[in-house]
Amino acid sequence: MKKFLLGITLLVCLGFGTNVEAQERYEISENNTNLIEELTSEEPANSDYINNTIDMYYEVPSENDSSEDFNSFLNSVLVELKNYDNKQDEKLENQLETAEENVDLSLNSNLPKTSRALVATPYDLALTAYVTGIKLVERRGHWQTANYMRRAIVPANRVNTAYTPATYYNTNDTWARMVDSEDLMRSYYGRLKAEAFRGGRASGSFTGVHRFTSGHLLTALRGVSYTVSYKRQANGYYYTTVKVTDIFDFAWEPNGYNDFAVGFGNNYCYAMQSRGYIKPYKIEIVRSMSR
Repeated sequence: MKKFLLGITLLVCLGFGTNVEAQERYEISENNTNLIEELTSEEPANSDYINNTIDMYYEVPSENDSSEDFNSFLNSVLVELKNYDNKQDEKLENQLETAEENVDLSLNSNLPKTSRALVATPYDLALTAYVTGIKLVERRGHWQTANYMRRAIVPANRVNTAYTPATYYNTNDTWARMVDSEDLMRSYYGRLKAEAFRGGRASGSFTGVHRFTSGHLLTALRGVSYTVSYKRQANGYYYTTVKVTDIFDFAWEPNGYNDFAVGFGNNYCYAMQSRGYIKPYKIEIVRSMSR
């Protein structure tokens, strides 16, 4: 997904209290155990999402709880998560391929001369300007956008290789709470309300997409995907665990997003990406809370 200044994907979880450990735990089935091992080995950030989903089940005991019910719920969450991750991995792979295909962008006569000049800038000079841009972003108060920009930098000796920056992961922190706030909640609350509150489902999971339109969330993430697992509490409310994912990447914007500074910054980053000086990577955020 294309960013104003960059892209993101995310994971975040809140703890549920001390009484969770005192409750009886059901044995996780062999099938679910294998899925957990597969999902956490492929994406370490999944550990928090899965663990918080399991804790969520025990936090809200009900008369219907059983080993069969628990493993059925967990399996539905894990299968949903696996399908979700596969789609996100495919997005990242596509963005990496696109970035590699555009390495010769400096030869593209369809771009303005100034744009071609940016692409042709040597690594050291280009990186110096990029770091200066990061500092300007921080001065605007967009500290997480700056963090994402730093993670994207490719070491000089790894340019135009198979190197890919590691996933940037947040959980249960200030940024996670900012991401899983009113704006994003509006996106998935309707589904939760229809499926859980009105539909009467005690537990479940689903996925969706959302686009941020302003402020720090726009420059850092813009368009994201998410997966949500939930379980009903005795008071009728629901615990949810949310995993948000985005891909840090850039697309050339000839109109500059109607903002010269933001547009120039985006296009300079695209030029950096086209030379292999920065690369797309995955961003994930996880959070759990009572709704």
